[in-house]
Amino acid sequence: MNLTAQQLDIVMVSYNTVDLTIRAIESIYKETVFTQFNLIVVDNNSHDGSADRIAKTFPDCHLIRNPRNTGFSGGVNLGARQSNSENVLLINPDTVVLDGAIDKLYQFASKHPKQGIWGGITLNNDMSINTHNAWAKPSTRTLLFSALGLSKAFKKSCFFNQANYGCWPRDTQKEVDMLQGCFFLTTRNLWDQLGGLDETFFMYGEESDYCLKAAKLGYRPLVTPQAQIIHHGGASEVSFSGKMIKLLKGKVELVNRHSPSWKIPLHKALLSLYVINQLVSYHLIALIKTNKKPQAQEWKKVIQAHSSWIKGWNN
Repeated sequence: MNLTAQQLDIVMVSYNTVDLTIRAIESIYKETVFTQFNLIVVDNNSHDGSADRIAKTFPDCHLIRNPRNTGFSGGVNLGARQSNSENVLLINPDTVVLDGAIDKLYQFASKHPKQGIWGGITLNNDMSINTHNAWAKPSTRTLLFSALGLSKAFKKSCFFNQANYGCWPRDTQKEVDMLQGCFFLTTRNLWDQLGGLDETFFMYGEESDYCLKAAKLGYRPLVTPQAQIIHHGGASEVSFSGKMIKLLKGKVELVNRHSPSWKIPLHKALLSLYVINQLVSYHLIALIKTNKKPQAQEWKKVIQAHSSWIKGWNN
């Protein structure tokens, strides 16, 4: 299929989430009325029939059957290379576009062209705010308060929970350091300047790395509360420990690349302390609430894998 020049290329990477992927694509076509777009779906060698279902249900979608799972960053880059519009929107297969969110995000970006990166608000399935749409860059303070549990204890504090912008209720537009890749709009010019997503990150952390590299060129992500989607998060993961190990790899890789060199050992130690405290907490809770034992066991698996994730993705 030859893609025509449009205002927007939407790139989605699918991996064993067939029902969610179908629902996500349906919502894109239903809710995007005013923006001309190409939809490119990269299926990362799913084993649940995703590619065939997508091809049959959405013949106008540009489907790329990736012969192997190259992760989120590899899949996105593959899709982006097949497109030619001036803007690229990354969207996850475990999302639902609400109330013209893509139209609203594109219009918002058009009014703030100097930002280079734009995002919206993510909601949970019950329509409550999911605050994982944006983050502050890692620092000694954010990592320390996270390790000690203070960011969780004081979720709405921007002092203790600066990492997640705790005092921002997500009802105003805001410049942020890092934007989650589930609903992530950027210009083709900036994308090409940065070489897309760094494929060292198999998944988790690649969009944050993109944002922090863009900041060095004078760009900063801007979020609008007007564009909203539902995001389930981690739908392709089969276990909590598996997801957490990948998340920690991403966090460590960001530390390796973007923390001052003399702070890298300290920041890694704080990430390790976070995991240790989670393990201890869940084991103590499990003494009273036996239904928490499986979670304690999952954190034990994360600890046991310490030597793999403490090096980051580049190992």
